[in-house]
Amino acid sequence: MNKGKLYIGFIFLLVLSSVTSNLFSQTVKAGVDRDKIFIGEQIRLKLALQGARAGMTWFNFPDSLNHFEIVNRGKIDTVLNGSTTNYYQIITITSFDSGRWEFPSLFLPGLSQPTPPIAIDVLPVDVSKMEDYNDIKDIEEVKQENDWMIVGIIAAVTLLSLVMLYSLFIKKRKVIVESRPVKGSLSPLDWAVGELNKLKGQTLNTPAEVKRYYSALTDISRTFFYRQLQQHSLQQTTDEWMMTLQPLSVDNQTKTSFYQVLRLADTVKFAKYLPHARDNETSVEVIKNMLQNVSLLDSTIHSNYQPVKA
Repeated sequence: MNKGKLYIGFIFLLVLSSVTSNLFSQTVKAGVDRDKIFIGEQIRLKLALQGARAGMTWFNFPDSLNHFEIVNRGKIDTVLNGSTTNYYQIITITSFDSGRWEFPSLFLPGLSQPTPPIAIDVLPVDVSKMEDYNDIKDIEEVKQENDWMIVGIIAAVTLLSLVMLYSLFIKKRKVIVESRPVKGSLSPLDWAVGELNKLKGQTLNTPAEVKRYYSALTDISRTFFYRQLQQHSLQQTTDEWMMTLQPLSVDNQTKTSFYQVLRLADTVKFAKYLPHARDNETSVEVIKNMLQNVSLLDSTIHSNYQPVKA
């Protein structure tokens, strides 16, 4: 009789131990929707914790780590699973450094199992397939001939070319001067928002139209910063300009999204990349948000201006 009770008690403890082990078995997972991107493109990082107990602490990591920038942290979703809870979160990340980088392992307090590191390839803008790209050829030696008729023709063509270049230079200089924004009734922000609203209504059916669209986006942005903060944005490269913008007191997500649009514009212009139509619409709103945030910063520059119509 005693042996039977001991046997039943042993079975009960064994079952209870198994149930308890399954009940509190917690698993962490991490994955990305793609492991290869161009500079500035976004990746969706999915974090999951399954079989969690009550009172758990979620992942905590900075907005910038190991060449990656956090663009957006989605809300944490919960799914009840019996007496435990499963947690899920989508985090949007990007990188502005080309190379092969690892998104590091993440740890949860009280849990020894971390997420695995994730290797991601960040590719630079590929300009090797541009139609205008040509290899440098060796200089070919041309034998000189004393043909005075040819010399005369060359001299006449040269003189005519100089006259044409002079005329074109004067005309181009006039157009450039007239296209610069001057003081007027609109503030830098009002002018820029008005120009961006005009772009939103455009229909982009061809690669050439997409290229002009993104060129206009960057031109409007550069002009705004030139007039609002007196930056040298009209002459700087994209990398130089982004370095100039980095110290601005604007939240990291807004700046990162703006940088991504600049990189996307370069990819469209130089690598003939065609973004999704949704990205075209989103790019305008991202730029608006950045310009509105910058316009709220304290500045000694208070220039009201309006571009002169050509």
